[in-house]
Amino acid sequence: MAKPAPPRNLTPALCEHLRRDLLAACRRVAETHGLAVEGGDLSEIDLRHGFDIAFRVGIPTPDGSLFSPERTLFEALASSFGLEPSDYARIFRTGGETFRITAINPNRPKYPISVERVADGRGYKFSAEDVALYLSQSGE
Repeated sequence: MAKPAPPRNLTPALCEHLRRDLLAACRRVAETHGLAVEGGDLSEIDLRHGFDIAFRVGIPTPDGSLFSPERTLFEALASSFGLEPSDYARIFRTGGETFRITAINPNRPKYPISVERVADGRGYKFSAEDVALYLSQSGE
């Protein structure tokens, strides 16, 4: 089978297709070793040259997911910041963009909530009050 010619540019649709294919392949390999895979998040997307993709491989918990120290810390601290433990990984919209909650950093009193922009995985910091407001407006 002939090797296909590389595309002139990446497109968002091609990046998403590659992300899904790479995640599926990584899961197949990990499962042969009794491990689980999460992630496959794209970052540093440059449609002319490439992108980064991150996977996390580990021993699965009883529910099949991977242990997440960030999630555990978030769930323990959420109520102190006016959020619910279940708000971890929730998505909200503001300024026409979509964000996912990824962590709480109690060492940042002004902007303790870490989020990532869903479109490209870029990280941002928000105040807990703003995130609580955006979540209440999302109606999810």
